[in-house]
Amino acid sequence: MSLRFGILGLLSEWEASGYDIKKEFDDLMSIFWHSHLSQIYPELNKLEKENLISSKLIAQEGKPDKKIYTITENGKEELMKWLLAPTESPKLKDVFLMQTFFMDNISVEEVVFKLKMYKKERTQRLDKMKQIMIERLKSIKERNVMKARILMSSVVLKRGYEQELQYIRWCEDTINLVESCKFLWEKSEGKRSTIIPFSDVEEMFMNYFSDMIEEY
Repeated sequence: MSLRFGILGLLSEWEASGYDIKKEFDDLMSIFWHSHLSQIYPELNKLEKENLISSKLIAQEGKPDKKIYTITENGKEELMKWLLAPTESPKLKDVFLMQTFFMDNISVEEVVFKLKMYKKERTQRLDKMKQIMIERLKSIKERNVMKARILMSSVVLKRGYEQELQYIRWCEDTINLVESCKFLWEKSEGKRSTIIPFSDVEEMFMNYFSDMIEEY
């Protein structure tokens, strides 16, 4: 449902082709939303049928005509209703956390390897966000312009940056915890995995969760 409002939001600032909209989703908006062209074009068709956007063909020399979309007054009203409506609680779907939940089924070496690889991926995302912000700042300074859309899209970028930092820290802390408790992955005869007294790992466990249970 939010894809339609993402498209309306983009078109509220400027007219664009389907390709232009996809490029925006791949750039700064990728921090919080991902979408394929196969999803964008059907949504554009729906929005046009609902008279929330309109389109026109622009002739291009040596190329097929380019279809440009513009938000309508009805579209602006629909966008405003959505922006002012109460926000739903996020429905989290994180494949890596799902995998992590069941990593007692693989070797401790594989667990650590997957955590390190995932940390590397998140670090690359972090570096990309840094570069986006640097380029964005250069552009703002060169053009000497600031407006509400630039300001608010920049604060979203900062939230994405902080989220990557938190994920990287979680990976590092979890790698240390797993390596300290690797004996839990040892298989014993007739059992899936080792069962030990909690007191044997209590210090490591409590340190890992100290932020969550400081009043415990």
